[in-house]
Amino acid sequence: MQAKTAQANKKALADKKAAADKKAAAEKKALADKKAAADKKALADKKAVADKKAAAEKKALADKKAQAEKKSQVRKKVNSPTQVNSQQKRDSRTELLTVSVSLNTGKIVSIASIGILASAILVSAMVFIAG
Repeated sequence: MQAKTAQANKKALADKKAAADKKAAAEKKALADKKAAADKKALADKKAVADKKAAAEKKALADKKAQAEKKSQVRKKVNSPTQVNSQQKRDSRTELLTVSVSLNTGKIVSIASIGILASAILVSAMVFIAG
């Protein structure tokens, strides 16, 4: 009978040990899952901070660019009235005479060739008469 109780005690002890091992493994797994979740959350937070920083830098750059563009437009506005005034003065002047020149090269070549031919004939005639 003592053998049976000893055997039952051994079996109960083995069951307790198996249950304790199982519980320790479950706790270990839960701890690892918690750590993985914490790491994942930390990584997501880090990424969110980096994205926020990049967005802020992008916005600051866009604001600088817009401000520079406004300054250049102000400068253009300052310069533009004088340009408009000079153009208005130029347009308001009365035109006394408008000269437009167009060349018709065909007519010029034909007149020049007739003149050269006529001079050649006259020079030949003078040489013939004088000689």
